[in-house]
Amino acid sequence: MSEEMKEWSHMWGAKVKLRNDMSDDMLRDAIETSRRVLSSIADFDTEGLQCAEDIKNEFDARWTPHWHVIIGRNFGSFVTHETKKFVFFYLEDKAVMLFKAG
Repeated sequence: MSEEMKEWSHMWGAKVKLRNDMSDDMLRDAIETSRRVLSSIADFDTEGLQCAEDIKNEFDARWTPHWHVIIGRNFGSFVTHETKKFVFFYLEDKAVMLFKAG
């Protein structure tokens, strides 16, 4: 019998879609930054856009520009990104997609 490939894994408190294309240190930073920013707001529906902007600005400063951040409860996507610069994960009920396209 062949081993079944897992689609998701729990890393640093997030449910991460496997086949992510990001180094472990950058992935951990993405999860920790997203958790900190999301936990600092009272209402996601009114402050969600600001969260995405805050995460993007932090990643632009730490990992060089041009990062893109999408946060929501339910969305699909198809993006082109730089190699080793893409991740999709869940923090509780929020999905976060972070990628660099420069």
